[in-house]
Order: sequence, then C-alpha cells, then structure tokens
Amino acid sequence: MPWPHTSPADSVRRATAQRLKHFTLGLSLLAGVATAFALAALVPLLAGTTSPAHLQTQLLIVLFPAALAFGALLGLVLVQMRARRLAADTLRRTARELQRGAWRAAVERMRDMPPAEPSAFGELANQVEGVMGESERRWLARVELSRDWYWETDERHRLSSLSADAPLVKPAGRALGDVLGRRHDELNFMHPPAGGWAAFNQMLERQEGFHDLEVEVDGLGGRTRGWVSLAARPRYHRDGRFAGFEGVGHDITVYKESFRRMQASEQRYAVLAGLSADWYWATDAEHRFLRPDDEMRRRLGDVATQSEGRTRWELHPHALSEAQWRAHRADLDAGRSFHALEYQIVRGDEAALWVSVSGAPRFDEEGRFLGYHGVGRDITLRKKAEQMLLVHNRQLQTAVAARTRELELANRDLEAFARHLAHELRTPIGHVQGLAELLRRRLGDASHGEAGELIDLQVRATHEMLTTLEALLALARSSSEAIERTPVNLSALAEEVIAGLPPVERVAPVRWQIEPGLHALASESQMRIVLANLLGNAAKFTRRTSDPVVALCAVLGADGQLVYQVRDNGAGFDASRASRLFQPFHRLHDESDFQGTGIGLTIVQRIIQRHGGAIRAIGDLGRGACFEFSLGPREAAANTVTGALPEVSQPQPLDSTIAPTREVA
Repeated sequence: MPWPHTSPADSVRRATAQRLKHFTLGLSLLAGVATAFALAALVPLLAGTTSPAHLQTQLLIVLFPAALAFGALLGLVLVQMRARRLAADTLRRTARELQRGAWRAAVERMRDMPPAEPSAFGELANQVEGVMGESERRWLARVELSRDWYWETDERHRLSSLSADAPLVKPAGRALGDVLGRRHDELNFMHPPAGGWAAFNQMLERQEGFHDLEVEVDGLGGRTRGWVSLAARPRYHRDGRFAGFEGVGHDITVYKESFRRMQASEQRYAVLAGLSADWYWATDAEHRFLRPDDEMRRRLGDVATQSEGRTRWELHPHALSEAQWRAHRADLDAGRSFHALEYQIVRGDEAALWVSVSGAPRFDEEGRFLGYHGVGRDITLRKKAEQMLLVHNRQLQTAVAARTRELELANRDLEAFARHLAHELRTPIGHVQGLAELLRRRLGDASHGEAGELIDLQVRATHEMLTTLEALLALARSSSEAIERTPVNLSALAEEVIAGLPPVERVAPVRWQIEPGLHALASESQMRIVLANLLGNAAKFTRRTSDPVVALCAVLGADGQLVYQVRDNGAGFDASRASRLFQPFHRLHDESDFQGTGIGLTIVQRIIQRHGGAIRAIGDLGRGACFEFSLGPREAAANTVTGALPEVSQPQPLDSTIAPTREVA
C-alpha cells in the first residue's frame, strides 16, 4: 500500500530505514556464521588432538572468525544506534506535524483510498484520529471558555506573542503592535508589581518561573484601571538554549475590588471595635468560652483569662438566681438569641463590675451548631447612676410625701379657718341685715326718703356678703370633699335642679330641652353643684332673650369619649376672653347687667377635674354659649345615651328635637 501524503524527506528516511534494516540482518548473519566457525575450530584445541606443528595454524583459524564476529557485532551496535536516532527524529517531526493538524489530512487521504485488506495500521489510524480529535476538542473548549490569555517573550524578555483577545490590547483600545517587542517594564500602562520592576527583571534573568504575580494596569478591558495576575515558565530551544518565557494572564479586577471592599469593611470594623466599649466573645457547642479577645481581657482582667473553657454559670454561679440561670440555659439549648443579660461579676482586684451580654447562635457552612457568639458591655456606670437615681427618687418621694402632708394640713387648717370665719362673719352680717329690716319696719312711711335708701343699700350689701360667703364655702368644699362614684341619672338630676332655680325677671320663659336617659358614674352631690351652676347661668344669661332655649345633651367626641353639653342662645361672651371664665372672681359681664359672685365656674372646673375630666367654653357675643365637659375614662363605660348621637367636635345649633320642650318662667 503506498504511503499517503509523503514528502521527499519522508521517502529518504524510509529508504534509509530499509537499508539499515537489511544491513542489520546481514551483520547478524555474518556474526552468527563467524561465531560458529570459531567455535568449530576451537574444539580440537580444547580436546588436545592438535599436533604441536599445527597449533599455530589452528590458533589463527580460531582468531580470524572470532575477530570477524566481534566486528560484525560492533557494526550491529552502531547500526542500532543510528536507527534509534532516526526513529527519535521521526517521532519528534511527526509530533510537530500532528500538533499543526497535519494528521487530519493524512487520515482523510487514508480514508479516501480504495478499500483494501484490513491492516493493523488502519485500525491504529482510526484510534489516533479519535484520541487526537477528543484531545483537541477539550483544549479548544478550555481556551474558548477560559478568561486567561497566552503570552510569550524572547530571550531578551520582550513580548513576542500575545493572545488577540487579551484585555491589554483590543478591549483597551490598543493594537498588538503597541505591545509586542517591549518588555513589561517598558509598557507605560502597567504599574510595577509589589517588589518593583528591578526585582521582576532579576527573576527573569535567573530564568525562574513564577505564579500569581499581581500587576495594576491602566485601561484594562475598557475600565479606567484594573488588575491582572501573571504566571510563566522558561522555555528552551532543542539544543537547550534559553528561548524566553511562556505564560498566561488572568483579569482579577473583580477579585481585587472585592478584596479591597472587604479590607475596608474589616478596617471599619476594627476601628469601631477599638473605639467601642463592647467586647466580642464566643463559645463552643457546649457553651464553654473560647479564647477571649484583647478588649475582653482589658475590661475584665483575670476574669476573662479564667473564662476560657468554662461556661458562664460556672464562672459566676451567684451572679443570677438559679431560676434565672435555668431560663438562660433553656434559651441556649433551644438555640434562641438573647439580649441584655445583666449580672454582676467581681474581678481579681475586688472591683465589682456590672456587665450586659447579648448573643446569637453560630453555625458552619453545613448548618452544624458551633456555639454562640456576641458582645458584652460594661454597664457599671449606668448601674451606679440607676442606683443613685433610685436613692434620689426615694428621697424625693419622701420629701414630696412630707410636703404633701404639710399642704394637706395647711389646707385643712385653711379650710377650717375659712369655715370658721364664714360662720363668724355670717352671724354679725345676719344681725346687721336683721337690724336694717327692723329699722325699716319701725320707720314705716318715713322710710321712703333718704333714710329708706340707706336702709336698702345696707340690706343689699349684707345680702351680697352672705352670698359671697356661701360661695367661698362651696369652693372650699369642692376641693376637699371626697368623691364617691355612684350611678347618676343626669337627666333626672337636671329636672330637679331646674325646679329649684330661683325666679328672675325675664322677657320670656325658658324652653328647656333635656335629653332623657343621660347617665354617669360620678358623685351625685357634686354633679348637682355642676348642673346648678351651668343651668343657672344659662337661665340667667337668657333672661333678656325673646325666645330663650337651654339644652342639656351628650355627644361623642373625636376620641370616642362621651361629652356633655349645656347650650343656650343668650348673651354669650367674647371668645378672646374665654380663658378668664374659670378664674375666681373674674367676670365677663358688668354687675349691673348680670349679677353673680364670679366663683361658680371655678367650682365647676374643680369638680370636673377631680372626676378626671375636663371642661371648656365655646361662645359668641350675643349668640349664646356652650359648655362641654367630660368625666374621665373611668366614667365613660358607665355612661348611656338614648338613641344614636352624631360624632361631632363642635356643638351643634340648638333645635327642638332633643327632647320635649317645657317652658319655665
């Protein structure tokens, strides 16, 4: 079978191989014949049958074929050495051709030849094609999928070859011509490595391979700046001369940026840990402390040193009660985090410290429990401040209690004095009033002159003084009388109050609108005072109104609390002066227009406030007024209102739909 894809050099090598093969066979045959002839001639000599006259001739006959056999063997050795050199050269040449892909053409030509008898070489060719194809496929996949690039230098360390897809060139806007022919230190876009260019060049001169040499590069892969990792090994010619370096490069910009961010984060953590008053601690799976960090040793001293290998409850068994330690250990056994566990420890220098620790479980990559870790904090100063504050609070409470007792005694004394003074003044004032009335009766008709006017003035003055004394006594009782809450029917109580109001001169009778079914949980006696003042004022300030209307109702406030309202359409008041309404002895109307002591609303406000509620006044001069009051949250649940009430924040205009109208003169 002719050999496909042959060259003249291949034919010469094959012819030389054939001649060497034939020459080897000839030499082998000659050596065998000569050896046999020498042995045949040597037998008579060894047997001693040769005469002395023929001994020399017989020796020559033996030596000649022996020498001939030795020469043949020597030639055979030389031929074998030549054949081996020829085979090695052929194998190297074939390997280079296979690397260049020449084996594909040879195999294809062999396949295109007409079928012949099966041969071992044909099967070998098929196996070679399969192995080489699979190997080439793997290498191509590795090259295409890898982000590495290949580079070479010559014996003077100048770049002689570089992958076209290397991020140093095309992605960075450079051409291969800008890079090839230059050493690494001659590329102005490459920064020196860690040891500097001098150390790098010395390593190249020593022909030492290297790995993971990190170099910063400007304009890498379209980025402003990046990092590459280089690795290389020396390469040599066939004769052993140094040919340069061959290596690969890898873009590690992403890794370097991640590493820098991690370093910055660790640095921030280190600064924070150094400036913080906290320390870090960790335990194993049995809750025994691991080696303490420096801050923990600095803060706790020998307590931190003794903690290694021991549990917290073994170190400080008396810092917490047994129940507290059991609860803490239950949290640890359940794998729950804990926060602000506070207890006191004693250092070796007898200094007592309060610490607060918090921790969370830690696990490995496979989810196995490793123990706990967390932070601790020295809270001794805070605990001392808390203790000082508690002592101060106790002292303050004691002082307040003592002062309260003093004020209560003073108030009781003042109230007793006011009652005593009122009683003491009531008697002489009553006597003066009685004497004036007696004098008027005795004068008879003569009292219509100047003497009668003086007597009338004296009677009015004594009446006003008695009224003021009664108001002062009521004000004192409103601040000191005990509140006993009972269910109160405010609607019925208002009817009683209206029936007992004193008659006054009016333009028209009042139309009262009392909403039925109003209930409250309050003091009935004090609520009577509240309604008497509010309803009495409403009747008084409507006496000059042509169609006076006074209403008592309840609405739901914006906060859902029940609010009671007493509204009228009388004289009203200036809203800008509303803050003075509840001040003692302050009046918004002249005494000549509407008489009064100026204490009634003050009494109402104190009663409402003592019930936990509040009161406010809404008015407009000449258009009427509305007083709203609540009785506190304890009263809200007990209140009931008949019918559905609108949820309002301001009083609604008066109407006649609240309750049946009843006129009272």
